[in-house]
Amino acid sequence: MLRRTALAALFVLGLAAVPAHAGSQLDFTVVNKTGYGVSELYVAPSASTDWEENLLEETLENNESIKITFSKKQEHIAKWDIMITFVDDDSKVYWKGYKLSEIQKLTLKYDRKAGTTTAIAE
Repeated sequence: MLRRTALAALFVLGLAAVPAHAGSQLDFTVVNKTGYGVSELYVAPSASTDWEENLLEETLENNESIKITFSKKQEHIAKWDIMITFVDDDSKVYWKGYKLSEIQKLTLKYDRKAGTTTAIAE
């Protein structure tokens, strides 16, 4: 499995790169098990209406993973949402309401025929 790292510091309403050693209790790994390549990945507070910036620099293929790191300034936010865009048809799917402080790895799954998303949190 190819592993890549995205360094994302989530500030009040924006994203910016931070050193990998910054560490936050919100840091987690996203594993793509949707069956499709992902061209865009967004993580935002559940209360937000703005997805901010795409965290991917290149396609996250099926079975690949990416480490997402946060600024400690965001540790007070309880729940987070994830949105991805698929490479093949530009459709978007969502996973909502995750307590990232309790998750180290989130494996995203998608049943395109049924239109349902699921995730395994570890």
